[in-house]
Amino acid sequence: MQSGFNTNIRHRGVLFHVQTEDSGRANPHVISHLFHGGNIMASEKRDYSAELDSESLEDVVRRLMESQHKALLRQLRAGDHDAVIQLRLGADVFGGEDPSDTAATLPPESPTQPGVGGPAPRSAPDAAAPASSRGFGERVVTDKPLDEVVLDFLVESARKRKRQAK
Repeated sequence: MQSGFNTNIRHRGVLFHVQTEDSGRANPHVISHLFHGGNIMASEKRDYSAELDSESLEDVVRRLMESQHKALLRQLRAGDHDAVIQLRLGADVFGGEDPSDTAATLPPESPTQPGVGGPAPRSAPDAAAPASSRGFGERVVTDKPLDEVVLDFLVESARKRKRQAK
């Protein structure tokens, strides 16, 4: 199983998170999700069961993950998911912002891999955004990569249990 990719990306002034994971040999597929505030806006899943006997399976899966992750970032940038995003989050989610503004807020093409080259880039919550355009859990999920959110939760839970034991 390969470690995944996580990228926080601002599109038309709204913060999104793209995550790509390998499910391993037992479930040979790579899945990418586009999140906003903990809600999945889009997903892409590719099977690689035909490649399981490949001598370079790790390289094959890594290339598949990279290309799928980058493709979802490009789709977001191109506005391919805007209609679904507006349907789920409301027509005013982009606040009347010009779609051509996206290019100024995009990260580099290469996705960030946890543990390699540091954590995924972080963006501060948009304080100017009206509360109605913020999704549930936005400050928890979209400000940090999902693995950091889970780790923070586990550490805090362990601290609470330790305090209760005293």
